[in-house]
Amino acid sequence: TFEAMKESRFQPDSLSYTWQLETALKVLSLPYHDKEREEFITDLFEQCCKDGLLSSKFVRKLSPFSLDSFHSLGWTAEESERMCKELFGDPPCFPSSWSRNLKAGQEQAPQPSDVIPKPKPKPK
Repeated sequence: TFEAMKESRFQPDSLSYTWQLETALKVLSLPYHDKEREEFITDLFEQCCKDGLLSSKFVRKLSPFSLDSFHSLGWTAEESERMCKELFGDPPCFPSSWSRNLKAGQEQAPQPSDVIPKPKPKPK
């Protein structure tokens, strides 16, 4: 259906990619989905970047440190962190070409802070 959308007059936007990622993380959530999930995420990420639609929301869905992330038996925080390092680098780097087609003022380009854990406040 995603390919059909791309071939139609209804072109996907950054939310289309984010929703597809979120759905896949829920559907492919068990340990026996690991290989299929990893391939799907990698392919979706590459297409998203190729289309210039990588957004902060998409990155936060993958980040193990974000409130937007989703974890389960197979898609653990550790697996999430490993995939983020593999896709975005360590430290994370987001070339502007990956987000060149985001709608100005409506969508935010990804930032390293989307993937890096926030420092915990020091006890008083």
